Amino acid sequence: MMRPTDLLRKERILEYLDNMVRQLEDIRSIPVSSPEFFLKKENAIPIKAIKFSLACAIQDVTRVCAHIASALSLWKVRESESEAIVALGEAGILPKDFAEKIKKMPAFRNRIVHDYLPNELDARRLFESLQELKDFETFSRLILSWLEVNAVTSE
Repeated sequence: MMRPTDLLRKERILEYLDNMVRQLEDIRSIPVSSPEFFLKKENAIPIKAIKFSLACAIQDVTRVCAHIASALSLWKVRESESEAIVALGEAGILPKDFAEKIKKMPAFRNRIVHDYLPNELDARRLFESLQELKDFETFSRLILSWLEVNAVTSE
């Protein structure tokens, strides 16, 4: 008999998590001391690198959540990426409070991708997001622990 976890592709999840870690390393390689960093024209290239890597890391979080939510039928139809994150919280895969905290990531990624970030408020938001990179590491740790406990085999 097929178990719900049989539809999970562990190798794909691990690839997403590995890519996310690489993106975080790239972000951390660029020294950012204050929100004003994001308002200086001379920082245009490193700002774009940070924004791209942050958007990719968020995309990896949403891909993992969507994959698990789909494989385990945690959502009826493919809903929003935020709802996939919340679904993992409701299923106990992620702590509910943590899922609530990170559910805004996809909307933030959309702001980054569509380049809505030239003003002081958004510079501050970007700077604050760099102070919260540990959320990505927490996410990775929680997913890896869940995979281990649920003995999901590779593809």
